[in-house]
Amino acid sequence: MSKTPEQLYQEREKRINDAIVLKKPDRVPVIGYTGLFAAEHLGMTHEELMNDIDKAVEASFQANMYFQPDLAWGGISLGPILEAIDFKQLKWAGHGLPPDAFLQWIEAEVMRPEEYDELIYDPSDFMVRKYWPRAYGKLSVFGSLLPLRQIVGYFEALPGFMPFGTAEGLEALEALRKAGEASLKVITALGANTQRLKEAGFPMAWGGMSQPPFDIIGDFLRGRKGIMLDMYRRPDKIIQACEKLLPTMVEMGVSTAKRSGNARVFIALHGCVEGFMSVEQFKRFYWPTFRELMVTLINEGCNPMVLVEGGSTSRLEVMQDVPPGKVWYWFENVDMVKAKEVLGGKVCIGGNVPLSLLTTGTPDQVRDYCKKLIDTVGKDGGYIMSAAGSTEDAKIENIKAMIEFTKEYGVY
Repeated sequence: MSKTPEQLYQEREKRINDAIVLKKPDRVPVIGYTGLFAAEHLGMTHEELMNDIDKAVEASFQANMYFQPDLAWGGISLGPILEAIDFKQLKWAGHGLPPDAFLQWIEAEVMRPEEYDELIYDPSDFMVRKYWPRAYGKLSVFGSLLPLRQIVGYFEALPGFMPFGTAEGLEALEALRKAGEASLKVITALGANTQRLKEAGFPMAWGGMSQPPFDIIGDFLRGRKGIMLDMYRRPDKIIQACEKLLPTMVEMGVSTAKRSGNARVFIALHGCVEGFMSVEQFKRFYWPTFRELMVTLINEGCNPMVLVEGGSTSRLEVMQDVPPGKVWYWFENVDMVKAKEVLGGKVCIGGNVPLSLLTTGTPDQVRDYCKKLIDTVGKDGGYIMSAAGSTEDAKIENIKAMIEFTKEYGVY
């Protein structure tokens, strides 16, 4: 007798949650994060995916129905939103890149080194009056505003809102209107797609999102070059800024998870990789506020789902210091045997199926690799099979081989 979608949903959710809390589920869970991959195999360009939310969610739904993973991934279209405000830190298909290109980050020093004190004093005001005008081309008028903390009462409204009456201000208001309309459309479509996938038996991979404070500074404000120099020239300022941003990152993760009803909070790690900072720098600048972010999320009933991008084997001893049975580390490039040795019985680990193998290998090679992972890392539970990251260029038969083989061989 076939199972109902509701039964499949509960079964998949339990399988994932059992792995996270370090129990042995019925089998090794497997996810198939496809990124823009789904659109390619439905005859859509990346440009269409970035600009048409209806096509994006349809691609998401069809990919999940085809691959039948344990957790679903939703499509998203950011193009109209980013276009409306002229976001300068990213290129995407149809906006600076060819129709079939992926995303390309634009390295920029948006915050000047002497501005740390302004960020630390009032992060919200800094973001609106300094970051917005520099990162969003259509919002330059916000640089003309008084400090937001000064716009209170009736008399202060006179100089406070005056910039919005200028040509520059009217352009910004129109840009925000367009961005707001596009955002509402995307959020509505994503909600409907989540419900549609649930009715088909698939839980969503995550419901909340946050980011380590160090990466807010390194990704968006100072850039990699800037924050690298700051670790030597103004180390105390980095630490103070990370501590100041921490409550906001906690709030972001908790609020998004609660709105979605999904306790898994996705966190991608960028600046802590072995090629960028030493272990000692990781301990000093990155780990303290990142750990506090995870612990506070856990105390709020969330499960951090951490995508550890880049080489991270040398950080494993540090990364084990979290509440047991609450965190899921999704590794891109680590010694998985070492990861199991250090983290086993403390955190759930996953990932590590190389993107190069999924892109250039054969299904048999994928099966062999997955077998080794199941035999060594997944044998006692606490492991979730997945690719090392987003699979834009992977072969469809290799993704299918990873998922189907795990379901067949990974039974406990």
